Amino acid sequence: MIKRYIDLVSGNAKSNPESIAVIADGVRLTFSELDMRIGRLGSALRNAGLKTGARVALLAANELEYVEIQAACLRSGFTMVPLNIRLALPELAFIIDDSEPAIIIGGRNQHERVKELALSNSVQKVIGLGETDDIESYGDFISRATPDPDADPLDPDIVCTILYTSGTTGRPKGAVIDRLGLTARVFVNSFELESSSNDIFVAFLPMFHISAYLVYASLFSGGTVVMPPEFTPESCVEILEREKATSMVLVPTMIRMLIDSPAVENFDPSNLRLIVYGGESIPPAVLKRAVDKFQCGFHQQYGMTETGGQSVLRCADHITDDYEILGSAGKDAVTFEVRVVDDNDKDVQEGEPGEVVCRGPAVMTEYWRRPDATEETLKNGWMHTGDIGLRDKNGYLHIIDRRNDMILSGGENIYPREVEQILMGHPQVSEATVIGLPDPKWGEVVTCILVGETPEEKELEEYLRKHIAGYKLPRKWFRLDELPRNAAGKVLKNILREQL
Repeated sequence: MIKRYIDLVSGNAKSNPESIAVIADGVRLTFSELDMRIGRLGSALRNAGLKTGARVALLAANELEYVEIQAACLRSGFTMVPLNIRLALPELAFIIDDSEPAIIIGGRNQHERVKELALSNSVQKVIGLGETDDIESYGDFISRATPDPDADPLDPDIVCTILYTSGTTGRPKGAVIDRLGLTARVFVNSFELESSSNDIFVAFLPMFHISAYLVYASLFSGGTVVMPPEFTPESCVEILEREKATSMVLVPTMIRMLIDSPAVENFDPSNLRLIVYGGESIPPAVLKRAVDKFQCGFHQQYGMTETGGQSVLRCADHITDDYEILGSAGKDAVTFEVRVVDDNDKDVQEGEPGEVVCRGPAVMTEYWRRPDATEETLKNGWMHTGDIGLRDKNGYLHIIDRRNDMILSGGENIYPREVEQILMGHPQVSEATVIGLPDPKWGEVVTCILVGETPEEKELEEYLRKHIAGYKLPRKWFRLDELPRNAAGKVLKNILREQL
């Protein structure tokens, strides 16, 4: 059998062995050192009795070992299951029960939780990153093993990752990504981001999220990856200056925090080549401020756990004062075909809303052990995203809303995202979201939740009336200290509906 998938590290370990691959936890690993550790881990997992395809669950923050665990699973034929550290134990237990891992690896602050998860879900093997007390340490686990490349299987269809969805609308599902799918995701990002060995990429988003593929693309291209433990505007500026970083990934909330922070007033952005962002919409006016402030390339990705970045707003698209373009999700990423269709999977007309569907080699193969959900989502050869979008006259994709978030009030379809974007364009509104709540007369009523200090509702209503039809105006208003969000920064509207 001929190998038909990439290895994240081996090529650079041969061509640039002493180049720094990963910086995290105060440690700097070269490609040569990282390659050796990856080989040791693969061998150690085999020595522990794991067979090809066995699941390896990882509950950790952005720690030094994260990259090598995924790279070892890819190389040696195991399946990594990244776990969201923000989930509660019952939520994690559901994923453990569903994926049935042979081993759970716990991050430096997760040892007690992985022990409890292993005990309640009958997982036999538990190890911990960093110093450990009553569980085996990861360092000891790999130190006893010797890399054995002859034992690594070559099958390109071996599942290398199961990424569980964020569960914004219900129980999470495991999106299955095989070796070829991971290869495609890495190639898409390497090409679109123009990654190179000169890049120093700062990964501020959690590695259990699809932004991990940006990290893998940078690593595969020979760049250096910096993995900070947390994000604040102050720490961001300090890391960018200290490491002379050339690129980073943020969500829009982080971008807004940065440009509003005194920390960036004296920041010299001359080293920055690229800021990648995604996860939620960003008001075009805020995006324009960020572009003007950092004077570097901006690159937006629209995608989901099941697909990766399927549509991109490229750097050249950001060099404009056209807010319609800046408010779009761009055009198809390389290797992707993206369409907007009606309920019969027929293309809709330009400017007409419909469901966004896509296909390409980076799309998941199935939902883990969910044949019904797989059939419903991957139908007629296309991944059905559940997002409502439209194409404008210039071919840019605009995401209107999630199909499940659409509000039906008095027989009219109302898309919360439209109302949110206009509200967020108000200079005194920093955070707001819109949902539909049940109403005996109208079916649902438009409901707005505000965060922080904002003008009174009457002023906001007058502002909205200048931009949208009267039937789209919020009829109920609430104020909260903060919005519930998942790890990707998306507002958990199902929780808000339950609360309100």
